[in-house]
Amino acid sequence: MKLYGLFGIACGMTMLASTAAFAALPKATALVEPMGMGYNIGNTMEVPENPTNWGNPLPNAAYIKAIKNAGFNTVRIPCAWYSHSDALAKDIAANGGTADNSTYKHVGKASDFTNPTIDAAWLKQVKDVVDLIIAEGMYVVLNSHWDEGWLEDRVFDGTANPRSGAGDITNSSATTKARQAAYWSQIASYFKDYDEHLLFAGANEPAVNDPWGASGQWAFDNSRMQILKGYYEAFITSVRSAGGNNDTRTLIVQAPRTEMDNAPMLSQNWPTDPAGDGYMMAEVHYYPYQYSLMTADEDWGKQFYYYTGLHSTTDTEHNMGWNVYSNSIDNSALGTPNQIKKAFGELKTMFCDKGIPVIIGELGAIKRTGQITDAANLKLHLQGRALFYGEVAKNAKANGIVPYVWDTGAEDDGNMTIITRQKGTNEILDPDVLNALQKAYGQEGNNQSNLDSLVNENEVPETEAGKGVQMTYTSKTADSSEVGTLRINLSGSAKDLSKYVGLEIRMKGEVETAGPCTGASDGCGEYGWTSMDLFMMTGDDWAWFDASVLEQADKGLDASAFDTFQIKWEDFRTEPTNLKSANAIGLNLYGTQVSGTITIDYIKGIKADGSTEIIDDFDKKPSTEGTASAKIVALNGTDAIKTATVAAASKMFVNVQPGVVSANFTAAKTAPAKATLMNSLGQVIAQQNFTANKGMNTVELSSNYRGPAMLMVRQGSQRYMQKVILK
Repeated sequence: MKLYGLFGIACGMTMLASTAAFAALPKATALVEPMGMGYNIGNTMEVPENPTNWGNPLPNAAYIKAIKNAGFNTVRIPCAWYSHSDALAKDIAANGGTADNSTYKHVGKASDFTNPTIDAAWLKQVKDVVDLIIAEGMYVVLNSHWDEGWLEDRVFDGTANPRSGAGDITNSSATTKARQAAYWSQIASYFKDYDEHLLFAGANEPAVNDPWGASGQWAFDNSRMQILKGYYEAFITSVRSAGGNNDTRTLIVQAPRTEMDNAPMLSQNWPTDPAGDGYMMAEVHYYPYQYSLMTADEDWGKQFYYYTGLHSTTDTEHNMGWNVYSNSIDNSALGTPNQIKKAFGELKTMFCDKGIPVIIGELGAIKRTGQITDAANLKLHLQGRALFYGEVAKNAKANGIVPYVWDTGAEDDGNMTIITRQKGTNEILDPDVLNALQKAYGQEGNNQSNLDSLVNENEVPETEAGKGVQMTYTSKTADSSEVGTLRINLSGSAKDLSKYVGLEIRMKGEVETAGPCTGASDGCGEYGWTSMDLFMMTGDDWAWFDASVLEQADKGLDASAFDTFQIKWEDFRTEPTNLKSANAIGLNLYGTQVSGTITIDYIKGIKADGSTEIIDDFDKKPSTEGTASAKIVALNGTDAIKTATVAAASKMFVNVQPGVVSANFTAAKTAPAKATLMNSLGQVIAQQNFTANKGMNTVELSSNYRGPAMLMVRQGSQRYMQKVILK
């Protein structure tokens, strides 16, 4: 989820002339109409420490112009500040770590350091992006995003565990409040001469990471609201005291967790503004979960694929508003046109009618081309997605609300991207959604639809009885490790794998690695590499278990004919538990510079007597991530594929603690080595160069990342790999 300097433009366009300097800026209500509809540059400037670590380039002039040309007139920049300041190092040290060995991040205690300094180079980098946007005549909302949870995970006093699975955090709200004041004093001073085209937002989604328990999410009560209100007033006071146009700049504060249901709490505890009434906005986000984000059916509810007005007649349980208890449609469910109209009207009454405009700082719904294989249903889904975006935009405009679509830059299954940027083409990836947004704002909305081509790409051949899934792997980089994932979400009786002793996969194909790497300075090794793992996730805690497919089978892939690969439970690196509640199984192809195609006929469960039964024979396409894409194919007549073998991974012993991973391994000689930690998208999240001695060695990496990751230790041609779950 990108940089050019424009000092001359900034001086000429974003600073008021000296004769009119620092006169009162327009009130917030006057900005709503010219701001129009908004766009997020997501997964970029908010990435802790390095804005390119999540796969996106820094924004450049061509990309910003493409946003303007698409009809947007305001851009939200999610931004990190804490990880670009000396507070991070202070907190790491307070928890016994070093800059190269962080044990803190958002876990543990904060130091008593209350006056952090933002790195000057980072302020300049942010300014360059702001200037690019304003040079196009657009408005900018510059916020303080999650950024290790320095504020958002700390809306409390004392010791608690607000980020589920991350361990206890000890917090002083007074320290957090002081840091909030220090950051915004510097930001506001740096941008003090910018006019009303620059708005500031004090947080993103405060307390959204609170854990869920038996009684629901950790309560956000009035005492916590007072702490959050204090953070907002520190933000407001610091900006107003920074001079220049900050006296009357429009400022934005967020409902707890940025949830509409919590908007009344913000309304009833509206912070005091020294500028008086009229220079503030409120912010909420809009992701109706079952439609926008949910990726697996649950006992309590289904994913919603098809929007109201475009319901499926053959897949009714995935229609918007489907109630699993009554087996009927609820037309007031979250995300339906009725609910949007009601909720946005309530926001208008609560805020807009009182002179406080509202922004929907983030909104969107994932594209489900990887889950729907029926052509007619897929077309309904894609049409409905555009209808949803248009419905949100229409109701926002009607109620004086500014909507901002969320865009992460990703272009694979499940994306919310409208404009491409990772390939540098800046083309419209989702013209149908863009058309709906544009029409809601009185624009032409005549971008050429790609709906039929998306349907055709995913259409299943109907003339053949036997089907399989064909996986294509295409690396996106030449000098970093990547992962291609095939994932099967299990539900109902299929969740119970306890009747089996292992799994059987029938497949054929090739995967190849290129070399040498183009970026030798990045330490990617002399040649590319690849390996394949079978994985599963079980139980309420989604415990991760994996096994090397080709190592256990002691054979490689045959491109000319199908072969079966059996992996028993004892073959897994840690033998799986809680198999009565298996949430997902799948395959991960790891590597550098990997390309190729694998066709999978089925995945079966192996019974104790040696018999097998189908778990998935791929009548429907499974979900894919990272370097992998997929389509359903007829098996007979499939073109032959060249033979290749996949390298097997070596063994090492890994220990995972909150914020840190350590590994023990044996080196054949004393020589330079590198340890790399990669997330599920194949992006490097931590890395360390060191010298490994002959014999047993230990290496330790730290990361704020949580969830499945791959640890690789490499010394010359020797490598060790293991999947880990970061806490």
